Amino acid sequence: MPNIRYANMSHWKAIPYRRIENFRDFYYEDRTNTAYYSDWDTILKYQSALGFDGIEIAPWDLADILPLFGSPEEFSAFAKDRGVEVIGMFHGAHASHAADHFDEAVRAGREAVDTIVRFGGTYMNTCPTDNFYGNGPLSREAVKQCARTINEIGRYATDRGVRIGLHNEFFCAINLPNHREFIESTDPKLVHYCIDTAQVAIMGEDLLTFYSDYHDRISTFHLKDTASVRQPDAVRYAQDPEITDDGTRWFWEPGLGELDLKGLYRLLKQHQFKGWMSVEYDGSPDLLASMALTRYHLDKELRPIYD
Repeated sequence: MPNIRYANMSHWKAIPYRRIENFRDFYYEDRTNTAYYSDWDTILKYQSALGFDGIEIAPWDLADILPLFGSPEEFSAFAKDRGVEVIGMFHGAHASHAADHFDEAVRAGREAVDTIVRFGGTYMNTCPTDNFYGNGPLSREAVKQCARTINEIGRYATDRGVRIGLHNEFFCAINLPNHREFIESTDPKLVHYCIDTAQVAIMGEDLLTFYSDYHDRISTFHLKDTASVRQPDAVRYAQDPEITDDGTRWFWEPGLGELDLKGLYRLLKQHQFKGWMSVEYDGSPDLLASMALTRYHLDKELRPIYD
């Protein structure tokens, strides 16, 4: 068993079919590549063929997956038949910093945990709260309230075999001035950390220093590159900065940005990290091409350092 197993964070968006039974007829309807991206059967086979043995579900996919498959269990069985296992799901802890939202935030977190358990997953990577825009800067009490909410969700998750990994977006209300204060306000026995390599670097953390400081809290990774490290407050605190109309890409395939991912892998080896690493392609115009480029970089540049 390798030290690191690789998964894909699902960014395929709406997939309308479980399986296209009449692939050739489907193709002849429009003679484009549409057929190749319209069913889970084919997409999961891409993942398996490229050596990504896991998939992390996006919560916005549930509205499409569940009507197609009927239940999380049915989707997991379908994926397993194609060599892919569901490792977990992303979750956004909406308004967890607001004391009057505590019960609702905890209830939503528990429901997400229950869904992950039904998929057979063991990870819930969680954005701590909403965007900075409209909410920040948070008071010290609001940061503590956010930690209280995540601890409570973490307690429920831990009891059910799911590990919560904090996943900080660069535009979150938990941001550079309170990032570490927030982490250290959470219970390390209940709340772990998922390093999104690009997000923390864009926010302003030094990736290697952050991993070195918190390596014993890390449950998993979202691996992607960026050429936009240390963005200023004016960018991170803007409204919906991740969504741009000018074609800006915050995120790139490993090796196509500026992050020292080889240095990260040397640290992974030093600290003997073992577990799952999800690769993300948000912003890519061609998810299959990004997946193949990533596999090449992993096999030629990163995995030889530590596998």
